[in-house]
Amino acid sequence: MLIIVIVFWVYRRNANARLVKSTQARQNTNLKLRSIRAQLNPHFMFNALTSIQNLVNKKDLEGANNYLSRFADLTRKVLNTSEHDLISLEDEVKILDDYLQMEQLRFGFKYELNVANGVNVANMEVPAMLLQPFVENAVKHGVSNLREGGLISVLINRQNNDLVFLITDNGPGFKQTKDAKPAGSFGLKLSEERIQLLNEVYKQQPAKLDIQSGSDGTTVTITLSNWIS
Repeated sequence: MLIIVIVFWVYRRNANARLVKSTQARQNTNLKLRSIRAQLNPHFMFNALTSIQNLVNKKDLEGANNYLSRFADLTRKVLNTSEHDLISLEDEVKILDDYLQMEQLRFGFKYELNVANGVNVANMEVPAMLLQPFVENAVKHGVSNLREGGLISVLINRQNNDLVFLITDNGPGFKQTKDAKPAGSFGLKLSEERIQLLNEVYKQQPAKLDIQSGSDGTTVTITLSNWIS
């Protein structure tokens, strides 16, 4: 009887130790995720303020005022979601649409933002600001020099239980490197690190990132596996 009690005690102790270790690991991962979010937000704001400065330097005061107005509204939305790890897909789409409208004022490119049938944006949550850095990269490194000839397309679709985001641009593309990102793309680098960390938290719902770039443009595919029940 004493042996059984000892064996049970050892089992419980080891189980509790594993639980504590697992909880601590998840907390550490969440802290790292928040740290990356904290870096992404000022990076986005810095780029937007640089855009406003460029408009002012060109003496396009009307354009600067319009851009600043949209920037203020978008900043408010971003800050309102800054404390949430997940936000509704509807809010994510609104942030993305506002961002594209803002950058369109400066560069004049065209964009399409489509949600496929079967994707309930109001009742589905996704990691906050998941798409914006990739779209920002499409603007900066893809269509900014094409002006009215530039086109960015964002499609949100589902494949069985997976939620799939497809971001394409018709820019000049960039040379594929080991890290699959253009030089100087700080936001994209952080986003890749963030997806790796998300996979540590959502092990049963892993995220997959695929970036393909060539002379006819760049395509970014983000798949949230088993995200739709």
